[in-house]
Amino acid sequence: MYDIELIQLRRFVMVVDAGSFTEAAQRLNITQQALSSSIALMEEMAGVRFLDRKRGRKHSLTIFGRLLLTRARTQIALAERMLGEIELLRDARGGSVTIGIGETMTGRPIATAIRRFHLEQPDVQIRIIEGYTEVMIEKLILGEVDFVCGGPSHDPAHSDLLEFRHLFEIRDVLAVRRAHPLANSRELTLQDLQNFTWMMPAFRGDIYEAIQVAHMRAKLPPPRRILRSDAVAVGSWLCMDDDYVLTVSPDMIGTLIELGALVTLDLNETTILRHACLISRRDLKLNPAALRLTEEIMFEVERTYGTLPADQNLTFS
Repeated sequence: MYDIELIQLRRFVMVVDAGSFTEAAQRLNITQQALSSSIALMEEMAGVRFLDRKRGRKHSLTIFGRLLLTRARTQIALAERMLGEIELLRDARGGSVTIGIGETMTGRPIATAIRRFHLEQPDVQIRIIEGYTEVMIEKLILGEVDFVCGGPSHDPAHSDLLEFRHLFEIRDVLAVRRAHPLANSRELTLQDLQNFTWMMPAFRGDIYEAIQVAHMRAKLPPPRRILRSDAVAVGSWLCMDDDYVLTVSPDMIGTLIELGALVTLDLNETTILRHACLISRRDLKLNPAALRLTEEIMFEVERTYGTLPADQNLTFS
């Protein structure tokens, strides 16, 4: 059984696009005889005519030719895409990539994606910077990181400069040490937390505001004892050593929860739902290594949290 080769399909499409064998042969830099023979061989093996050749007139497509043209363009496009992906993978084997990690995405999915990428591309130099998303976005704008994984920006000035691709949603948790008096309690209320010290971020005020609003709705006075800290390691030790109530993204304490050092409380009135995004600059093309790593992250997020939205490019205001 004869198989039509990609080069023959390219020549057939060129004949159609050029409008004549003479023009097509010139564009392909081959003789007109070689081009005619290539098309004739396809027709002979298929047992049909793809082109209706009439003396003194331009050729026209037969019904078989129209079908072949559609399929040929599809096959050529697929082949070009495949070669492009192979080239991208080849070019991504070196170079470097710097990632800014926001507090929304500091856990297992990102680590898994980076690990798999490193195993496949061991020669790529990887640099990981972690902090609040607002700080990471500023580094992205300054060109200090290639892309950011974190929450969306609500700064209108960023809407034209940055591209946000939605990945998943994640809700903050309330966490305490395993020996905390409320660790095994069920059906908790804010009233039960009145006598404990709350630990929350110092840099960002949204969690503090959410806690204030939740107490107002419950007709309770706001917490009297509050410790505000952005030192994750120190804050974790404080929570493991005393009866603080920590409000935080679960990814930031995922390891401590997994090890059983901290447990979450069954209460979400004060917690915030966050949107995790992959953030890049619209005016800069990612280098092959960075682009390849974003693909690994998207794959791992989809594997962990489910299918991504069809429209991933979102604008937040």
